[in-house]
This record gives sequence, structure tokens and C-alpha cells, in this order.
Amino acid sequence: PGFSVPGVGRASGMAVSKVCVLVAMSGAAAISATSSFLGRTFVLGSRRAIAPAARSAATTSAAGGAGLVAVASTSATMPSSFTGAATVAGLCAVAALSRERRLAARMTGLRRSSGVVARQAGQSDVSQIDFRVGEIVSCESHPDSDKLLVEQIDVGEGEPRTICSGIARWFSPDQLVGRRCVVVANLKERKIGGIPSNGMLLCAQDGKEDGELDVVTAPADAAVGERVVIEVPDEEHGDAAAPNRVGKKKLFEKVAPHLCTDADGTVCYMEHPFMTSAGPCTAKTIVKGIVS
Repeated sequence: PGFSVPGVGRASGMAVSKVCVLVAMSGAAAISATSSFLGRTFVLGSRRAIAPAARSAATTSAAGGAGLVAVASTSATMPSSFTGAATVAGLCAVAALSRERRLAARMTGLRRSSGVVARQAGQSDVSQIDFRVGEIVSCESHPDSDKLLVEQIDVGEGEPRTICSGIARWFSPDQLVGRRCVVVANLKERKIGGIPSNGMLLCAQDGKEDGELDVVTAPADAAVGERVVIEVPDEEHGDAAAPNRVGKKKLFEKVAPHLCTDADGTVCYMEHPFMTSAGPCTAKTIVKGIVS
């Protein structure tokens, strides 16, 4: 009692019309709520002051050790028994909610003005990775390693990317030239065998020791540089993260364990297929395999 609520009045025996009260409770400041359908009155006070039956209308959820009671927007009466601790908790909760909304609006403005790509609300983890349709325009053996091939891959950027892949055991350079493929395009550049590699060529393996491997193939009619889309129910396929963020937050490592092929050789994230405008990406010779 005695605390002012901005724009409303004083929180001591006051009547408030059409206000939504969000109260945080902890320890002695435990809050309960009940409604009288005749008077549409909400009474807030200590748990001990209200009979157990009167608490049945309250909806409470745990959050980090504290509970939250949400009171619907309606006419309400807050008696003087509303404890000071509860008042403080309620004001803090309302203030925190307001700060959260202001911060969200500010971040939205920053994303629009600066071009910085942050993860969007409800965005799927896999859509933070930039899978692109590519075409291998040239390929050669690595000068210092018999395990590596060095590919030049067109991903629609004007100049092809140099990408090193440890697949020399399964393919000769001339077997790869001209193939449509899928490239992980938002990894930080790093040296492999002393050669800067800017991305990763996606491949599928059967998971067996000395087993088979195949390059993930994009449909022939898919445009070079087209982004592969993986639709996850109830999640958004949003913008890909910047390479620095992918590395710092280990975003690819989070997604990689769930990349696979299904019983038809279709490449999937979990059970969700890699899709292009011309159809799914595949590794037909590797069924129920591992993609990396």
C-alpha cells in the first residue's frame, strides 16, 4: 500500500477499471487471485489470507523459482490488504515487460537500419545455416595431400569459391566437374592443407567403416546460387546467420547431428527434406545415411 502506479493511481484500496495486472511472487510475497462473477472483483493478498477454494481461479506457472499470476483485463478492486512486497513485485514485473517490449522494438529497428541479421523469433535452427545450390566448375588434387580435392564451385556470386574436401578416396577430379551440388555457404573461411577453403561441399556416407560416400546432388533445373529451403512445422525458415555468428555460436555443430538421408536417399534435416524450386536434394546411393 502507498506505492503509486503510473497513469492509474495509488495501490491502496483503489478501484481500477480495465487494467491487466501481472504479479510476480516469491516467498512471503506469494500472491493468489480469485474472481467474484457477480461483482467482477479480483482480490489480491497473501496466500494465508485467502481460503484454498478461493485460489482455484488463479493460473500460476513456474519460471526460475518464481510464480506468475496473470489477471485478465477487467474492472478490479485492489484492497489495502494487497501487501507492499506484492506491490513491489507487481510493479517490477510490469516494468520488466515494458522494457522487454521496448528492447524488442529497438532490435527490430536496428536489424532494419544496419542490415545485421539476428535470429528471428520462431526461426528454425537449420535455417540459420545457408545451404546453396552449386555447380563444380573445376577440380584438382591437392598438391600436398592424397586425401583432399580442391574444387572451384559456382554458387551464384560471380566468382567461384575454392573449397577443399576430403573425398579423394571416393572420387577423381574429373568425376566431379559439372556436378550440381549443395554447399554450406556461411562458414568462416579456414585453411585446409594450407589452402583457404570458403565453405563445405555437402556429402552423404553410409556410416560404415570403409563405407560408401556420395556428393549431395541438387536437381539439374535448380538455379545455381538458389538457397535450399528446409520447412520445419511451426517454425520459420528465416535469414541465414552471418559466418562469424555461425562460428561463435557453433550453429552448424548444433544442426549437423540431425542431417541425414531417408529410405529414398532424400537429404533431410531430421525428417524434413532439403528442397529447391526444382525438387529435393538427394544422395541416391546412400539411404538412411549420415550427411556432413
